[in-house]
Amino acid sequence: MNPDLPLFDAYPALARTLPYQGLATLPTPLLPMPQLMAKTGARSLWIKRDDQSGDLYGGNKVRKLEFLLGDALARGCTEVMTFGVAGSNHVLATGLYARKLGLEPIGCVTNQTNSRYVARNLRAGQKAGIEYLCFANHDAVEEGARRRSLKSLRRTGNEPYTIRMGGSSPLGTIGFVNAAFELASQIEQLDCPVPDRIYLPLGTMGSVAGLALGLRALGLPTRVVGIRVVDAQIGNMAACLQLYDASVALLRDADPGFPLLDSASAGIEVRDAFFGQRYAVFTPEGMTAVRVFAETEQVGLEGTYTGKAAAALLHDLGSERDRDQNLLFWNTYNSRPLGAAADSSYRDLPQPLWRYFETEVQPLDRDA
Repeated sequence: MNPDLPLFDAYPALARTLPYQGLATLPTPLLPMPQLMAKTGARSLWIKRDDQSGDLYGGNKVRKLEFLLGDALARGCTEVMTFGVAGSNHVLATGLYARKLGLEPIGCVTNQTNSRYVARNLRAGQKAGIEYLCFANHDAVEEGARRRSLKSLRRTGNEPYTIRMGGSSPLGTIGFVNAAFELASQIEQLDCPVPDRIYLPLGTMGSVAGLALGLRALGLPTRVVGIRVVDAQIGNMAACLQLYDASVALLRDADPGFPLLDSASAGIEVRDAFFGQRYAVFTPEGMTAVRVFAETEQVGLEGTYTGKAAAALLHDLGSERDRDQNLLFWNTYNSRPLGAAADSSYRDLPQPLWRYFETEVQPLDRDA
């Protein structure tokens, strides 16, 4: 029996050839934002509530993990290793869903600017039993991950299944190709116009690339506006288009009937102006957007990713031309409660992580 995904309905061969494990609660709601429309004078403003994408944990990672953890299970793996910063939403989401599937999660993490969510995510990860490995920089991560994989190989005969940062491999990106098909189905069912532009954060790029790819496969003219929230060497147009092309190739290998799409007409726009000083440092514009969304639509955002993407949307709504467009904001944040923290002390975590419980958070987070 095929999984009930719009992408698989359109291309049944994909369901027979691609690994998949259902985890998400789909479709996520597609809703108008009447209060924000009234505040900004926008003609058409909608939100895709991917913050509700899973019962256990929401946000944009769950769609990718359905394919990636499905692949881990299909390969007979018992451990999953992934990468991020200390408070990474991706590392946490991977750990929670891996544990649900009986897989042992390993998170290789580096330092980041402190915010309240870092300690919260670490405590949730601790409760889920994530094995945190801490490193000073990305070069150290590579060597440390290699050593940890060899340890598993010697002990069990198998290396951990490796998921790159953000889950943004071609396979993970297919989760957002399906998201575009899901959106198209909802547009047909609801009184929602086809968006002229979709706004969302651009980090490891899988969400942006997959969404744009799916929209082009459907023949929709929507442009995907990725607001860069990571360093430019990680998230940039060239790398995003390369991921787009690799994802097309994977889909066509799985089903030759999938259209041959050219990234030159991907309809992706990468915006750099809202990044701020560095990754995970909040900006005044981003935190203003967080407050505006909370006050008008009771939608929770945060300062690292979605607040910066929302700041770009609000900036554009200052233009009369843009206010007359059909605009959609894709909320990639998690709104599901994490539950009670682990019973053990945070000092049972590796010592480099203690600082996130013992030092001040950044000023814009203190003032929020």
